[in-house]
Amino acid sequence: MASDDDGEDRPRRRQRYRRRSRPGPEEGNRLVAAIVVGVVVVLFAAGGWYYFRSNSQTETALAEMRALPLVGALMADNPEAEAKLKAAVQEEINNPSTDGTTRPLALIADLRRQYILPALRGSDDASATAAVAARAALAAYLRKANPTACREFAAGGIQRPDRLDDEGQRLFRNVLQALETAYRNGRKSGKPLQMATRSEVLDMLRDAGFQKVDFDRLNSFATLSNDVACDVELKVDQVPPKLPADKRGAFARFVLNN
Repeated sequence: MASDDDGEDRPRRRQRYRRRSRPGPEEGNRLVAAIVVGVVVVLFAAGGWYYFRSNSQTETALAEMRALPLVGALMADNPEAEAKLKAAVQEEINNPSTDGTTRPLALIADLRRQYILPALRGSDDASATAAVAARAALAAYLRKANPTACREFAAGGIQRPDRLDDEGQRLFRNVLQALETAYRNGRKSGKPLQMATRSEVLDMLRDAGFQKVDFDRLNSFATLSNDVACDVELKVDQVPPKLPADKRGAFARFVLNN
């Protein structure tokens, strides 16, 4: 059997390499967190920079939040949620928060867990994978047109989507529309569908072609250049079509629910 310069046979080296490339439980949790951080914030990224302005009147602030696709859908579907948001805006105007998180934003995070995530978990395979595909299309465009914005998208949400060029804004709107379609599909079904576990997601990434270098990049995302960070985002968003058909929806629902 052929051997390398160090005297070890090549098959044995490859086998040990595969074991080293498999993340352990703790590392896996960090990797999964890196994968989904952008998805969590994208629900609020469509104008998140103006969710609440301290000089806005209540109705103006509510109109700004209502204009955001998923938040607007949430308010339309749940009048009590809109009433809570109105009260939070009024309280914020009268007594501004000093801890860095405004009351409306904190409430939106709670409402997301209560209403939006359960609906997204009920989205069918077609709508869930379409939402992730829309992310891939945006990342692919920004990779060439605006690497800085692409990194923001990957790291937690584009800070100023209004400053994207026309095509970037169109693709960003497509992401938000695809998310709303998935939300409404799941809300209509009213029942959760299969969602991949964290360990299954790591296996799916490997099945989709992720190598040790890809996991290393996920694990050190904060240190990556704009271009490489965007590459990571794009590669994650392109996973579903590379999986067997019966796993695509479960992977996409995991991404949308974290």
